Amino acid sequence: MKDVQYNAPNTRARVAARRATRKNGPSAERGSAVRPGARRALGKLFASGKLASLLLLGASLAALWALFSSPAYRVQQIEVRGNRALDAEAVAQLSGIRGESIWFASAAQAAQSLLASAYVEQAAVELALPNRAIVTLVERQPDMRWQLGGVQYLVDSAGKVLDAAREPAQPGTLVIQDARCNAGVCAAMQPNDQVDPDALELARRLALRLPEDLHLTPTLVGWDIALGVYVTTGGGQTIVFGQTDNFERKIAVLGHLLGDKTAFTYLDLRPANPFYRNDVKAVGPQQPAPPSQ
Repeated sequence: MKDVQYNAPNTRARVAARRATRKNGPSAERGSAVRPGARRALGKLFASGKLASLLLLGASLAALWALFSSPAYRVQQIEVRGNRALDAEAVAQLSGIRGESIWFASAAQAAQSLLASAYVEQAAVELALPNRAIVTLVERQPDMRWQLGGVQYLVDSAGKVLDAAREPAQPGTLVIQDARCNAGVCAAMQPNDQVDPDALELARRLALRLPEDLHLTPTLVGWDIALGVYVTTGGGQTIVFGQTDNFERKIAVLGHLLGDKTAFTYLDLRPANPFYRNDVKAVGPQQPAPPSQ
């Protein structure tokens, strides 16, 4: 009987070939057709921390958007300091900052807007969370003198007489005429004598506000013990303001009459219902007419 020879299988070679096929076979070249499921992919993202990072990023962006766009962070409260001639609401409007986002509002730009006013010498603006702005002003302070009987006296802002002026007043100096000499009372004033500080403050406000707001430049600013502060104009008008009380109302009434071109020679703004008259002869600049009875 003829012997039949069989090739013994090379187990080691077959295992190596199988591994090579798995590694380099056609399916490896094409890429596996099997894709991980959504749940499995989500699990991998969660395990790697990427999903948590994405969620955190989204939440942060949403929070920032809410923070920057929220009406709660828009400037609504405006605190004004140092204003005397200017009304606080007028300062707030002049700054142009109300309603601006606290995050993007420019304090420097608001201060520049305030410096454009003829009343303001210095201005600073601070922003405070969540919706406040603090405006600090230094208003212009015109040099002031008090004149009695042809003599001008230097006075401070509190109304204290410093001394008699030795030099003529410079242009732009505010001179307040004391009408007491019209009644024959002209005793010379001495250092440390006191004049009406309210009259000084009102005269200063009028010197700033009348030319700027009403385009009215007085020819004289006077003070009378009965009338208080009054001004006269180049048209022979006498306008009595009295004291600083209800100052904005008085300015508004005068502005309305001037805007309507109402003819008058005498206007008293002190009463709750101001009155005026138009005399044939204008009231002289140093002799304000008394109120009608």
